[in-house]
Parts: sequence; C-alpha cells; structure tokens
Amino acid sequence: MAIFLGGGASAAEGAPVQSILFQKYFKTLREKNNYSDSVQVNELRAYFKQMFYIDVLQDNLEDVQFPTFEEAIGLLDLAVRKRQAFKNFDLENLTPNSNRIGYIRQYLVSLMAEVLEDRTSVANGLHRYLVDNLASLGYLKDIFFISTNYDLLIDQALANRRRIQIDYGINFAEDTSSGLVLPEKADSFAIGLYKVHGSLNWSYCPACNSLSLINGQQRILNLLTDSSHSRCNKCQSVRSPVIVPPTYFKDMSNSFINIVWHKTEMSLNDISHLIFCGYSFPNADMHIKYLIKRIQTNRLARLKIIVVNNHPGKTQEKIAEEKERYTRFLGPGIYFTDSSFEEFCNQPEKFIK
Repeated sequence: MAIFLGGGASAAEGAPVQSILFQKYFKTLREKNNYSDSVQVNELRAYFKQMFYIDVLQDNLEDVQFPTFEEAIGLLDLAVRKRQAFKNFDLENLTPNSNRIGYIRQYLVSLMAEVLEDRTSVANGLHRYLVDNLASLGYLKDIFFISTNYDLLIDQALANRRRIQIDYGINFAEDTSSGLVLPEKADSFAIGLYKVHGSLNWSYCPACNSLSLINGQQRILNLLTDSSHSRCNKCQSVRSPVIVPPTYFKDMSNSFINIVWHKTEMSLNDISHLIFCGYSFPNADMHIKYLIKRIQTNRLARLKIIVVNNHPGKTQEKIAEEKERYTRFLGPGIYFTDSSFEEFCNQPEKFIK
C-alpha cells in the first residue's frame, strides 16, 4: 500500500499552502522590521511591484491578492525556457541586471524554505501520530510514502522510530551526515519515502553530479544565502537545492529526480491500495497524473484509490471541484471520504481496512 502526501497534509501541521505563502512571509518580515539592508527583500519587492503591482513593504497585506507560488516562479521558469526576459529582469548578458531572473528565482525558493521552516517548527505531531499508529497496528512494513512536499515532517516522523531507515530511492554522497537516516542494524528495516518534487534536506553538486543529505532545513537556508555553506566538500563547487516548484513548466532534468520517479513507479506497480492525503489533484501536476494513469492502466486488477482531503471550513464548491478533477481523469470507483488528515493519522486502520 502507498500513502500519497500532498500539501494539505503539511498544512494540517501548520505549513502554509502555496496560495498564502507570500502573505505569510512578508507579514512576518514586516513584523520583525529588520529588512532594510537585505538584497533578497529589495529584489523581491522590485519583482512583485513590477510584475504584480504589489508593494510588499507598504501595501495592506490583508487586502492584497498575491499570485500563487506556482504563478510567481512559473513566469521565471518559462522565461528561462524560452530564452526571453522581462523589462529590468534579464537573463545572462553584460548588463548590471545580468541573470536577475535566476537570482529572483533563487530568492523565491529561499523564501519558501524560510516560511516552511518557521511554520513547521511548531508542528503538532500529526505525521508522528500516523507513523506511530501504523507501526503499532503492524502496517508500517508494508507501506511506502510518496510526497510532493519539500518539508521534513514525514522524514522526521520516520526517523524518530528506532528501527527504521529511510529509503529515499536514491544514493547520497559518501560524505553525507544526517540524523534522518539511521545506521543499519540487524533488526532495522527500510521504509520508502519518495519525494518526487525534491526536498529541503537534499543538495546537489553539478560538478560532481552528486547528491548530499543535509542536516535539516536551516542548512538549506544557509546554502541559499551564504556562499561559505554552499560549497561541495569534494570539489568546492557551489551546490544547489533540489526543488522542483509546483508549476506547469517543471524542470525534471535532474538525474536524481528521475531516479526517484522511476523508483516510485516501480513501487506503485506492486500495490493494490493507494491513499491520497491532503492532495487536491491540481491541474498543474500533469507529471503526477501521467504516473498514476500508467499505474492505473498497466495492471490486471483495479487499483483501489481513497481520497482523504477534508478540513474544517472547506466549502462544498471546493469539494465538488476536487471530486470532478479526480473522477474526470481517473474514472469512477474512487472512494472520497469526508475525513481530515488529522482523523486519518489518529485512526489509519479505518481507511486501510
């Protein structure tokens, strides 16, 4: 059986969904009032002011309708693909604004990492409850996880179990040290955790073509903002985070991301039961849709699909739209629960049985 964790699962623990990511960041920034000499803040302010007519330091943020993270970073990704630019935001050239698009994109990823770290540091333990309950019921050895989330909530929940090793589906560099993957023991077993959009504890060296596992989200922020922390231990080249933003124009060229997707597909071929948690089946996730459709159609027995994505305050209109997206693409026979991720974590046996 596979458990698929979308953004709603992390949101249940305090992580902001992408639609309110920018409001959370700039609201907190203004409350701290210590940004006057920040290049990142000034560049982001210029970007939002020119592209979306929002002054993130002056406007009333409660009344502002921010673009989604997908829209803000998607513009930049598409410009890079088309080798085009926006006024005052150029690609590589000889002007002072050279590769400003690349810097803005990096600042947006840094913004996301900072917000996720801040919000998930006060997590209420839902992922831990889920893992503990699955273990006590004897289900954990027969389950793997797929996640579209960059945060480390499920990673930490698994790492807290003494006998568990996390299998990300990829091999990390030998110089890696992390508290999230435990040393092998005679009585330990591996749990698959396939993070198909990357993770805040992965960093990539393009020179060595190696992936390192780093100690928590604070290190990824250092990697993004401080060049002294971003050097590869082997060749001293600049490492970069492995983050595939939730846009229509996903760059899936990283070889390690491709390995994760392959391992995910191979593992999904062997299951009969798939539970979506906190995932609304968004239109932009065509890669996920393609993967699930391959698994759904290239099998003899029908794949059982359960959706757990309710939460307090969710409107009937949203519920209907979500059901329509699932059934339009995957067909009838999907079981839609009216339960929340919290209810699933507290009593997973109700859904698995």
